[in-house]
Amino acid sequence: MSKDDQQQEIYRELGYTSQPFPYTTPTYLEAHARLLGLTPPPAKTARVLELGSTFGGNIISQAVYHPEATFTGVELSTSQVEQGQAIIAEMGLNNVQLVQKDILDIDADFGQFDYIIAHGTYSWVNDDVKDAMLRVISENLVDNGIAYVSYNTYPGWHTMEEVRQLMLFANKSRPELSHGDKVKRGKYVASVVGAQILNYDDLQKKNAKFLNALRQTVQKHDYYVGHDHLEPNNDPVYFHQFVDHLAEHGLSYVCDADLTLSMVKRLDSVLAEKLVSLNPVAGELMNGSVCQIGADGVANQVVLEQYVDFVLDTQFRKSIICKNSAVESVNYAISDTFNGISIDDETSSTVTPTDNDLVKAVMDEFYYDILFEEEFLGSFEDQVVKSVFHALMQGHQTFTMAEAMALLKADMKSKSQTVEAMHEENLYQMVLDHMIRGGIRFAFTKVEKPKYVDNKSYVPERFVTFVKSVVNGAAKGFMYPGTPYNEAIGDVTEEDLSFMTLLKESKTKTELKKEIIATAFGDGSGNPKNYEAMAEEYYKALVNRMELFGFLENK
Repeated sequence: MSKDDQQQEIYRELGYTSQPFPYTTPTYLEAHARLLGLTPPPAKTARVLELGSTFGGNIISQAVYHPEATFTGVELSTSQVEQGQAIIAEMGLNNVQLVQKDILDIDADFGQFDYIIAHGTYSWVNDDVKDAMLRVISENLVDNGIAYVSYNTYPGWHTMEEVRQLMLFANKSRPELSHGDKVKRGKYVASVVGAQILNYDDLQKKNAKFLNALRQTVQKHDYYVGHDHLEPNNDPVYFHQFVDHLAEHGLSYVCDADLTLSMVKRLDSVLAEKLVSLNPVAGELMNGSVCQIGADGVANQVVLEQYVDFVLDTQFRKSIICKNSAVESVNYAISDTFNGISIDDETSSTVTPTDNDLVKAVMDEFYYDILFEEEFLGSFEDQVVKSVFHALMQGHQTFTMAEAMALLKADMKSKSQTVEAMHEENLYQMVLDHMIRGGIRFAFTKVEKPKYVDNKSYVPERFVTFVKSVVNGAAKGFMYPGTPYNEAIGDVTEEDLSFMTLLKESKTKTELKKEIIATAFGDGSGNPKNYEAMAEEYYKALVNRMELFGFLENK
């Protein structure tokens, strides 16, 4: 049996729950590319190709929320494509398709795409398919397009490789076992080995990383372990090796979807300075010279990030990629902006000029959502900026820098222009820092997520059929639905579906509560006051869930 046949057999036996990933969406990739100076195609009308789509769980949700974009998924497994096609048909979607095809057989005639994504594929295929993936990106991506490829990386995956080898060895003498039974045996052996290490204090300390890797593996679903650890191919690479492979196909690295790997200079300038000093062109990199822009800047950035991986023991990367023809626009100078600003409201009289205008202009184009909790504001030293963030967090609404600046200026009426300018710098700095750390989500194309408005909000039919398929239709057990940001929703229920059906047309709160009582509380016998209180709580909870899931539109 060939390795490809083995892989198909593994999928048939273990199954797989296909899920959405937020960092693979056109909206996410567009914003990150623009942050680094590129001008990718508009996310709203994007043509998206996914390589290795399984049942389509990563692109089907995107298609539901973004009807003007088109999505094509390529998958080798015939059974998964057939199930995915059944899901798409049941949902009535006409802007997404799954194609049964070997990546090796895709050529330029397959079409041009604005965004090409491949999550969890590169490390699990042979070298020929790896080459084909990057060839497809090179040939089928438009000139200003953006690609995304994720993969296991060394040095972090060395420890996971030990776990994989342990599980392979555990099954070496049991070739007759099915793949599912091999997973169970591998997890059992891993748990026994881990338990023995825990019996000895000195071994616990010595093997802490290995123990943690064993613990993570044993706690994962069988299908995840079967695919991630016991696939015929599991081929991690060092980050710099992946970048070299890109270069063979006329492609260039831009940044990681996790900006903490790419913006270490902002997060820890002392660490960055030490690592940059290891680069032959260290001075140019640290001083933000012209080498920060274009191909030279990318080359320097790769050196820095590879050293970062050694420091952080990185085991997984999510690389954002462009064509070489676009690389001259890539600019890492954002790492050097808004640093070293201090505020003293009473005594400051001058502001040191900073070259931040370009970055401000880029940031002014984005829409923002604050993801961290309000308690985190206690760590803010600038009280004016803290007040702005507090105001922005009320109602959890999307905001722009213009709206944030308006709040700041309203707080600064009695302050000098000098002090106001310093607080403005600090505001931009805090927003940028949390963009990088993941505490603030940013998008160039606004993601619509309407708030509930009594007698105006309703649930469009496409969301009802979407959830119907997930709860008790063709998608049940095969995919997780996603939010407008393509975050997995693991707990959509019959209650949600029932409420969505009631709200297919806008209604008043009173009308909805009456229907909730009639639907949820049977014949209405019992205490009407209790029904009223329960209906009120039921109504509040389900309205909140509709907002959370992004299932609402307003007349």
